[in-house]
Amino acid sequence: MLEVEDLVIRYGPFLACDCISIEIKAGEIVGVIGPNGAGKSSVVRAIAGLVRPTSGSVRFLGQSTLDVPVHGLIRMGLSLVPEGRGLFPQMSVEENLMMGGYSLNNKLRRKELVENCYELFPILKERRNQYAGTLSGGQQQMVAVSVGLMGDPKLCIFDEPSLGLAPIVIQQIGDTLKKMRDLNLTVLLIEQNAMLASRVADRIYIMSAGRVQFHDTPASLMQNPEVIEKFLSA
Repeated sequence: MLEVEDLVIRYGPFLACDCISIEIKAGEIVGVIGPNGAGKSSVVRAIAGLVRPTSGSVRFLGQSTLDVPVHGLIRMGLSLVPEGRGLFPQMSVEENLMMGGYSLNNKLRRKELVENCYELFPILKERRNQYAGTLSGGQQQMVAVSVGLMGDPKLCIFDEPSLGLAPIVIQQIGDTLKKMRDLNLTVLLIEQNAMLASRVADRIYIMSAGRVQFHDTPASLMQNPEVIEKFLSA
């Protein structure tokens, strides 16, 4: 579904990503983890069409994305739930959801997607008329996830969904990510929280210093002494 090959990203003289290759098959949940400055967000921005790589390729559903505008990628079925949530704080929960589905012409499908989001997060149905900016951090993240799903995507990218959240809310986010399979979604999860990624992902890429250092299943990575020492011992 998604193929990133030999991706190089520079910001002026600074090399952010060096020959990154990532593959995601339909129905998978794939994690990309690593510390701050590893280059994870740069990879996300390249996939989402927000930055043009210096070299390399990004293909989504067999088509190169490098010359496709952001709104074109959305219509193709790619959705990004950004770090920091990106909500409209002075709009209600439901208004934020409807903004997420703005590209859908089918009003019936849009209504179905709203109801799907409320099934995933019942608390949002209770708060549907409340300003998004007045919700707790965990509830705002639930809205952000729902907004991402409102575009009826085939691939959903979650950029640091656990950032700043309490452990109980992180567990809820993990449970939600697992449910994505039931919605026939493919997920790319960008995380610093290795335990969350290992709980939900089929495969994990570990990035550091702009490169992929390891790639394997969570079970295999958790038994790798070098991975434990360098990335999981803190």
